[in-house]
Amino acid sequence: MQVATDYSNLSKYCPQQLKSIEIVEQNNDGIITEEIISLSMFKKEIKQKTLHKNSSNNKLHSEIISGPAKGTTINILYEKMDSGTKVMININLKISLTFKILQPLIEKYYKLMMTSILFRMNTVALQI
Repeated sequence: MQVATDYSNLSKYCPQQLKSIEIVEQNNDGIITEEIISLSMFKKEIKQKTLHKNSSNNKLHSEIISGPAKGTTINILYEKMDSGTKVMININLKISLTFKILQPLIEKYYKLMMTSILFRMNTVALQI
């Protein structure tokens, strides 16, 4: 959880796709970050803001609150196992009408980006 909630360093895990991430607000409701995501397959960068909340010791909830994917929710559950940690991700992707035709490609892109981030986070977590 320590690695997963270190939002300032998330771009280190996927630098080509996640160009930058900055904490813009932190309060009792959670942490709001602003991300610049490179959609290299479309040669486009998008800016979005995300509200992150720790639901419990092993569960994170994020909601994109601005940008083309506004309304998208991401729930991540970390379950400790004898051989490591099982990570379950549930993404409810919402896409603005401008990008709707590209939804299947964007879904695939999000999945690849999340997988890449988690593998790199795992490497860091094992070193802690």
